Amino acid sequence: MTPLQQVLSVLLAASAALNAITLLHVFAPSHLIHESPRASELPLSVGSTVFTFVFGKQYHYENDTEWATLIPPYHGHVKLGSPQLEFGVAMYSDLQCLDTVRHAIVQMRNGSTTSSRAAEDCFGQLRQAIDCTADITLEPAFIVCDSDGKCGAGASGDYVNHKCHNWAQVREFVEHNQATWSNPV
Repeated sequence: MTPLQQVLSVLLAASAALNAITLLHVFAPSHLIHESPRASELPLSVGSTVFTFVFGKQYHYENDTEWATLIPPYHGHVKLGSPQLEFGVAMYSDLQCLDTVRHAIVQMRNGSTTSSRAAEDCFGQLRQAIDCTADITLEPAFIVCDSDGKCGAGASGDYVNHKCHNWAQVREFVEHNQATWSNPV
């Protein structure tokens, strides 16, 4: 058999195999094929709400108990589709990342010199999450002077109203979804 004939034989065999797989897929009983959901978001129309940013009144960086209330059980995951496939919700992944950074800061303040690779990785995720929300709220500017006496403009969102997605609505959906799980592992 010539080299050209060998190549053609291999291509013919590969083509036959792909055709057989296609036919099996087309004619297989539907209960044998598990299509996973291709959703990219929760099946939820999230309303907007006004949220006043208040710094330092709640969720102090050293208060583990308060921070633990931010994320529902099972890391805020949901199960969707048939069969039930588990998905993470980005808001809770981002909050988990922020909590990881918070833990690293607390450890450093307590004298730890060990770096946290997880906290370092979270910076990229949090930066992109902030970019993704593209909050266009205007924050009042004021003059800020550093210890060298150099002054410039600064801004703060403290006590400023922001138009936000209704995070409580997302939490309610996640908790309701988790309550329907037959196998919450």
